[in-house]
Amino acid sequence: MPSASSRGLNPAGVGRQLRAVLASGSRKERLHGVKTPTLVIHGTVDPLVRREGGKDTAACIPNARLLMIDGMGHALPMRFSGQIIDAIDKHAHGAAAKAA
Repeated sequence: MPSASSRGLNPAGVGRQLRAVLASGSRKERLHGVKTPTLVIHGTVDPLVRREGGKDTAACIPNARLLMIDGMGHALPMRFSGQIIDAIDKHAHGAAAKAA
């Protein structure tokens, strides 16, 4: 199976995704009930979901941590992989330590 990056954009898929987002409605109230330690990762130049969307998601989840990655858009380019992996690793280890 080809990777997501090798498949590229799928115009029909974009339309389906947009319809799904519009049909699903707001998830904001349900976010208040999340109990899992949460790390929200968001790019500062995301053309699809503005910065405020990432900030709002993190604010709606109790005790969530927000990582804004300067210069990252909606995709996860390799140049940010080290920063993202490090953040997830630190977050996971911190959550495990609190649970122990």
